[in-house]
Amino acid sequence: MEITESFELSIGRSRSHHRDRYLAFAHLEQVLSNTDTEPPFVDESAVVKICLDKSR
Repeated sequence: MEITESFELSIGRSRSHHRDRYLAFAHLEQVLSNTDTEPPFVDESAVVKICLDKSR
């Protein structure tokens, strides 16, 4: 799988739900988070130029 395909598959919303335990304070905390991944709006030719310049 190429990096572009991997990124395209990750576009959308993902949710995370986990618990953190704080031993020092003797309590449990639930953590909920949402992550939105949107496609980039970039000039592809500019990205290619930067990559070519960096590889020399």
